[in-house]
Amino acid sequence: RRMQCKNNLKQLSLACHTYHEAFSVFPYARKYDKWDTYTWTQLVLPYIEQQAIYDLYYTLPDRGFAQTYPGPNGPIGDEPRLRQARHAEVAAFYCPSDQSPTDNEIGSASYGFKRGNYSGCAGSGDMYGASVDSTTGPWGVGIFGVVADQSFDNGLASVSSSISDARDGTTNTVLMSETVVPRVTPGWGGVFGEIIYGNMGGALFSSAQTPNASAADQIFGPCPQSLGDTSYEPLCLSIAGSAWWTASAAGAHAAARSQHPGGVNAAMGDGSVHFYSETINLATWRGLGTRNGREVVQP
Repeated sequence: RRMQCKNNLKQLSLACHTYHEAFSVFPYARKYDKWDTYTWTQLVLPYIEQQAIYDLYYTLPDRGFAQTYPGPNGPIGDEPRLRQARHAEVAAFYCPSDQSPTDNEIGSASYGFKRGNYSGCAGSGDMYGASVDSTTGPWGVGIFGVVADQSFDNGLASVSSSISDARDGTTNTVLMSETVVPRVTPGWGGVFGEIIYGNMGGALFSSAQTPNASAADQIFGPCPQSLGDTSYEPLCLSIAGSAWWTASAAGAHAAARSQHPGGVNAAMGDGSVHFYSETINLATWRGLGTRNGREVVQP
């Protein structure tokens, strides 16, 4: 199962490189700096033989964040084509050691979706690469870094990085790794595994903590435990209170996690895939998460 997981990461990382060949940049991490916006998992679909699902997402105008909730457009939209896209099973998005909840997990076709297990590395801090504690870091953005407040209004929507931005070297920079999904979903299960959305803990993770860290992930939105999933084991802290759906993602960070004993698989910026122990030195892991911190690290 761990080998199949590595193969999935290999396929997704090669898809990112094929996208780079076509557009001279990697897929964006988060199209807008908003809750539940489009993310890299939609952009790679044509490069993993899922053009039909991609077309379902992009046959409608993209407003990124629906003005009505749920709105007709954007990945969370209630338009039938978007519902079909969100419910489609894409094998490359699922680690066989974990499990994905059933379709329409929250009992409403307007919101239902499939979860997945692979997240892009936003960096070593929060969504924007900023420090999340008082230690020395290193801190910085990753290949899937996000610019605060990016939107079409300020000309910064769809911010992407390129191979040349990975000044640490693509062999020394994590592109993506794993996340675990809630196993019981009496209602909405929270952000973890929501890889169709560009939220921390969904399509994005941070190397602020080591793989499978005992420290709590700090996310925007409610934790699985508060939504009735007592089987979800990683510690979780919800931040931003009742304003989580509109606030920026400052301070949010979620670790790479897996159901594999002892660590996680991760794809590097050069497309190679490695297994990283949960006992890896924290500064080394953080350095692997940044794209231009000039740290000297080796996989």
